Amino acid sequence: MKLTFYGTAAGEGWPGLFCNCELCKEARRLGGKNIRTRTQALVNDDLLIDLPPDTNMHSLVYGLDLSRVNHLLVTHSHSDHFNPTDLEMVREPFAHERPNVFHVYGNSKVKEKLWEQVPGMTGTDTNLEVHVIKPFEEIKIKDYTVVPMLALHDRNEECLFYLIHQGEKSILYAHDTGAFPEQTIEYLVKNKVYLDLVSLDCTQQSVPDGNNHMGLVDAVKEKQRLIELGIADHNTIWIVNHFSHNGLWLHEKMVEEAEKVGFIVTYDGMELVF
Repeated sequence: MKLTFYGTAAGEGWPGLFCNCELCKEARRLGGKNIRTRTQALVNDDLLIDLPPDTNMHSLVYGLDLSRVNHLLVTHSHSDHFNPTDLEMVREPFAHERPNVFHVYGNSKVKEKLWEQVPGMTGTDTNLEVHVIKPFEEIKIKDYTVVPMLALHDRNEECLFYLIHQGEKSILYAHDTGAFPEQTIEYLVKNKVYLDLVSLDCTQQSVPDGNNHMGLVDAVKEKQRLIELGIADHNTIWIVNHFSHNGLWLHEKMVEEAEKVGFIVTYDGMELVF
């Protein structure tokens, strides 16, 4: 499998869109891996996770080829993870020669937000189909088996993250979430899941959280819990992703601290094949 991280920042991006703090000024000065857009990932070349406002930039700068994508998994309705107005571009006259229906999978808030912001997409001729999904109910997409996991994030909606199986490989892509809810842990244990790759939220970086997001210390706790339960081990690829300037570490410092506890730090455009 292949996993590409096109965006790796929290909602404000990094540098923050309107921010003039020292960390954002330093990120602008240093450039490179310190420049982070809003979080988005692609499994192989055809299964997209989240649709942030930076999707078009990811296409232009990093070569995200949306002509090959007809399935979108949405974690929740927050604007940095779901920008529904971009979906209007999937139909004529904005997009030509797309014979396949574009499928969107998300919670009920995702569907409501799409219909509210792009009401013209409700017709049968729009080339778009929205699927309201529930935690722990399997979805078959091409040769993937996808299981939405329950996240600990916004209490006003049923936020999700994703367990994705293809063949003998499994990915757990866990953003935005604090400590995993017990229902999620119970599902993983009951179904004897083994994870080849785990990508954990690290929005808060140096600042502990665990309630809506994670810092590095919280990600370490989740790693230890998954290993103790036999869901993963030290052969698993461990990743931290989704960073805010409020976490106080630029990329180099984040790498230094994460390497001590066995994590790879993402950056925009990073690709992993495993």
